[in-house]
Amino acid sequence: MSLFAEALNHPIEAYKHKRYTVSWALVIITILINSVFEPILHHFFGVSSPEIDFLNMLKITGIGILSYIIICFTFWVVCKCFGSKTTFTEHLSTWGISYFPTALCSIVVAITEVFFFLFWNNTILGMLLNIVFVAILIWKFVLYFIYLKEFAGLVKWRFFAAFIIMGIIILIMAALNGYVGLKTPIL
Repeated sequence: MSLFAEALNHPIEAYKHKRYTVSWALVIITILINSVFEPILHHFFGVSSPEIDFLNMLKITGIGILSYIIICFTFWVVCKCFGSKTTFTEHLSTWGISYFPTALCSIVVAITEVFFFLFWNNTILGMLLNIVFVAILIWKFVLYFIYLKEFAGLVKWRFFAAFIIMGIIILIMAALNGYVGLKTPIL
């Protein structure tokens, strides 16, 4: 648990110490929230109580894993082009440390989709939900910034160029993740 606390409270040190266990645990938890927890929650508490589609759960899990590998590969290629010495394996084993906000977002999305009626015609709960999503987005943005600067070791114009290019790629991948069925992008 102390490794999770370190990654949560001191992401720079977690990136530098390459906390592989924390990274992979967060990635797997996030993918399972999207592929298993959300359909089960819909089944037991959803308005329509759809049947659990185990094949779809496997498909979403596979897509989540593939999405993570693709984003890590893209980070490696872009960072390598701008002079980073970090290996693909290090990217694959470390980017997951930034998944605290992604996992939290997955839980919030799953719960709000099932219990959407709580947010209908309730201005205060709707505003709180917006604040939560904006806070999660800012948190992920900060971790992305720290990752490129501290972990990949990019500085000045190289950092800025990689930041812009990866930002565009992340937006494209987020759209593709949504298209294939991941409600919270695995990025």
